[in-house]
Amino acid sequence: MTKPNFLEHFEETVSNAKERLENLIESAKRYGLDNFMAGLATAVEILEEEEVEKLEKMFQMQQALDERIIEERNIDKTLDEWVVAITIAMESEIDEIRREVNWKWWKQEKEIDLERLQEEVIDLWHFLLSLSRMVGLTPETIFERYMQKNAINHKRQDGGY
Repeated sequence: MTKPNFLEHFEETVSNAKERLENLIESAKRYGLDNFMAGLATAVEILEEEEVEKLEKMFQMQQALDERIIEERNIDKTLDEWVVAITIAMESEIDEIRREVNWKWWKQEKEIDLERLQEEVIDLWHFLLSLSRMVGLTPETIFERYMQKNAINHKRQDGGY
């Protein structure tokens, strides 16, 4: 079994916490514990909001960086040009990520520098955030659409996709 990455672990932890809270809410309903039930519902909402708040902060920081670069370099691009430019930059970052691991079976393996690998993944995140903003995604819509697509992907796997 492979070790789950941080995002998978985080998602699983939050999902498990929400599931346990929802089970407690159902129990509270059965026993007429309305105040307790309302508190648990609030806890579920807080978990969901915290997930979005972190991404919101990242969006704000990326927007500030994008605006600075655009202003300082006097860049004027259409949406088409931005999508092409950012996806090319992402492809370059993916190549840099690949260079940090042992994908060349014909070469001697090297020790993987996990810190450097993580730095390259974060570089990719910068461009992904910029692209997300350019196409009108928000932290809220990313969360909602991710959750929907994740459920679809699980159903596909269940169905032998």
